[in-house]
Amino acid sequence: MTERIVVTGGAGFIGSHLVERLASDTTEILVLDTEANGDRSLLDIDPQFESVDIRDQALESILTEFDPDTIYHLAALHYIPYCNANPEEAFEVNVMGTRNILNVARQLDSLSNIVFASTAAVYPPRDEANHESTTTGPMDIYGRTKLIGEDLCRLFAQETNVSITAARLFNVYGPNETNEHLIPAILQQVRAGRRDIELGNLSPKRDFIHVDDAARALECLGTQFKGTFEPYNIGTGDPYSVREVVEETSAALDESITITQDDDRTRESDRPHLEADVSKLTTDFAWEPHVNFREGLRELLTQNREVLVT
Repeated sequence: MTERIVVTGGAGFIGSHLVERLASDTTEILVLDTEANGDRSLLDIDPQFESVDIRDQALESILTEFDPDTIYHLAALHYIPYCNANPEEAFEVNVMGTRNILNVARQLDSLSNIVFASTAAVYPPRDEANHESTTTGPMDIYGRTKLIGEDLCRLFAQETNVSITAARLFNVYGPNETNEHLIPAILQQVRAGRRDIELGNLSPKRDFIHVDDAARALECLGTQFKGTFEPYNIGTGDPYSVREVVEETSAALDESITITQDDDRTRESDRPHLEADVSKLTTDFAWEPHVNFREGLRELLTQNREVLVT
């Protein structure tokens, strides 16, 4: 029997990798994306595609006609500096867009599972690994909008027979990243021939997870979770500092790279440490990350070596 799947934000960084992972002879996939931050050319397959904003009324007719079994809701504004600078737009897309998805979902006869792409930004600053039981306390607009989204999903799951998981994604990296995060910022400067990299704060540690591992975790949530509502961390539990990322880049290129700290690149509210405890995901689904960060970074750099080496 064919499973009908909707992926909102399916032309984006994580979404495009997820769509390709889900594609099979037994799935029919509909991608919903405005391509404001994504690009359907990132997809190596040709799923059904609708260019629609998740806030639009047109969403209702599109979803009711397709009648999915599973929805992976990834569409969002998630670049933190942009969200902080545009809080109204972030609220409209991340909160009201999610509410619109859920309102339409009440009308879908076949729907049994929703995976909501949340974020590690729902946690407060702390020096230890974050477990799903850690008290939430977002420090930026993006984290606040996603925590509200989780609350909407929890309430929806309690009122319906649909199982929902909130995937608290940590720092995802890999091919085709579409936002100006740390690793793309490094690659952009190296591509331009620079070996003196300008970055902001060099000491923060982040839990980097390869996009292939993240997509595999999302698939687990969408295919195996049968409860009401649960949040799950998606990370590795192995954080790296900004300086360590540059050191790995230098080693992969076999070239010396120096770092200059640029105060203009420093975020006003940059947490010093962000680390996942993924024991719940591992226990419930036998999931574990397959791509070591250093190996994943080296692979990414190798794929770009022709343009990186000048």
